[in-house]
Amino acid sequence: MVIAVPPSPRSRQLRRIGLGLAIVAFIVIGTLLWRSGLVTPSSIDAWLVSMGNWAPVLFVGAHILGSLIGLPTMAFLVAARLAFGPWLGFALGYGGGVIAVCIPFLTARALRRPEGEPWHPKGKWLGKAYDQIDSHPLRTVVLLRLFLWFNQPLSYALALTRVRRRDYVLGCAIGLAPIAGAAVFSAGWFTG
Repeated sequence: MVIAVPPSPRSRQLRRIGLGLAIVAFIVIGTLLWRSGLVTPSSIDAWLVSMGNWAPVLFVGAHILGSLIGLPTMAFLVAARLAFGPWLGFALGYGGGVIAVCIPFLTARALRRPEGEPWHPKGKWLGKAYDQIDSHPLRTVVLLRLFLWFNQPLSYALALTRVRRRDYVLGCAIGLAPIAGAAVFSAGWFTG
């Protein structure tokens, strides 16, 4: 039997402060680079052209790694649209996003212990949806992804259930397609 010790309120507060500082630093650095003229659309375009065929590969790798460390996937979807255009941007952003939610699931599934009760959410709506994971796994994963998008903790939580890998991957692919499409194509407003 494994007993989980919840984090102390102090450690949670320190993590929130650290995350807030990291977000502020990212925004400040990005704004300074943009205003200084060091980062412009033409300089980014020139940099991508200089990388040739490696640009999409490196973008997807950065997208997956960034999502795994907690960077917002929506930022990568918008960046994909701005850097690669609507169609290739959608393919790269969507593909990278699906891979990024499958890696934690597959890793947690490989490392989990078979004994013990699977995790169950406490929230009313999420608990009701989660209760259907055994009877309607594909539909449940699709609905959870439609509402919780690219949420990494959901990937870990679903890994502790009895949902099959096939249902998880297909459910993520179906549920995330409209979210990625809306993000990528609405990002076209930035480019005019």
